[in-house]
Amino acid sequence: MSDIVLSGEGKLLKLLGEERVLLEQMKKLTDEQARHIEKDEFEELGKLLDKRQELIEKINGLHQESAPLMQSCVSSSDYEMVVKIDELKSKIKQILAECNDQNNRNVEELRHKSQDYAERIETQSSKRKVIGGYAQAVPNSSEKFDKKT
Repeated sequence: MSDIVLSGEGKLLKLLGEERVLLEQMKKLTDEQARHIEKDEFEELGKLLDKRQELIEKINGLHQESAPLMQSCVSSSDYEMVVKIDELKSKIKQILAECNDQNNRNVEELRHKSQDYAERIETQSSKRKVIGGYAQAVPNSSEKFDKKT
C-alpha cells in the first residue's frame, strides 16, 4: 500500500511541477500583455489572450488530475515528499498571485485607455457637429461661388 501512496505522491509532484512551468509561461504572457497594452497593439494582445486561454485549459486539466492526489498526500508518512509538494504549492500560489496582480493592472490600464478613447471619440463627435453646423451655414451653390470669384 505504501507503494501506491509513494507513486501517487510522485505523480502529484510531477503534476505540480508541470503546473508551475505552465504558470511561469502564463506570467510571461501576462507581462507581455502589459507591453502590448502600453503600445496600443490590440491585435497582438488578442493573440496573447488566445495563448493564455490555451494555457489556462492545460492548467485546469492538470489541476483536476492533481486534486484527488492532493487528498492522499495529506495523510502521507513521507515527510520529504510532503515538504517538496508544499514548496511547489507555495511557488504556484506565488506565481498565481503575481499573475493576478499584473492582470489587475492590465485591466485597469485597458479601462483607462478605453476611457481616453471614448473621450476622444466624444470630443471628435462634438467637433463634427460644429463643423456640420458651419457647413450648413456656408452656401454650397456654385452660382454664388462663381459670382464671388
